[in-house]
Amino acid sequence: MYASIRKGNIKAGTDVAEVVSRIKTGALPILNDIPGFKTAYVVHGDDDTFAAISIFADRAAAEQSNALILDWLRQNLGQVLAGAPETLVGEIVAHQ
Repeated sequence: MYASIRKGNIKAGTDVAEVVSRIKTGALPILNDIPGFKTAYVVHGDDDTFAAISIFADRAAAEQSNALILDWLRQNLGQVLAGAPETLVGEIVAHQ
């Protein structure tokens, strides 16, 4: 299995509930349509940081997810992002 991880910040004062709603109705369905998709988690951390962790059956699907979601972010949340998100794709080497 492979993971795709994206991490970024939203601008101070941004409506967090609106960001979460857009992610649920826009980004998550995109992931669900990628063959090999297993699950996804979105985490809202301190200092308006968001992280998304998506799990896929293979590396190609994980890489495809980053391309699709980064494009979606630019189009749908670009005005509230505080810079470009960081991304990582890699093999899951341990889990419990």
